[in-house]
Amino acid sequence: MNLPQIPLLAALLILAGVCACGCMSQETVVSDEERVRVLEYADPIADNVLQGFDESNYTMYYREFVTSRLGVYVSRDNPVVMEKGKYITVTYRADFEREDGVSLRFVFRKGDESHRLYGLWFDSPMLRS
Repeated sequence: MNLPQIPLLAALLILAGVCACGCMSQETVVSDEERVRVLEYADPIADNVLQGFDESNYTMYYREFVTSRLGVYVSRDNPVVMEKGKYITVTYRADFEREDGVSLRFVFRKGDESHRLYGLWFDSPMLRS
């Protein structure tokens, strides 16, 4: 390969990478109708998961990771429903015994009539410390 061709090849690779990043689907807020429909199944699942934490009906990993730091679940509000590609996410702001404003993210797959939970994330300053 010729030395002058190397910068051209590098520039083309960078351009291809930037174009590929621009083609990724963006997360968008769903319509009010879709939000209501998703929350019909997401809210009861969120309640069950959080009640399980309170009753210690979960694996040792979650008990040590969440309950030992945050305490028991108190309440949640302000669900934000988003979609990205094949997935619907519902993010709640939750209060626990030792920390308020914990971000809880529940992920569901669009079109999955069983409403199986595909992902669950907890995020807060206390959990990151």
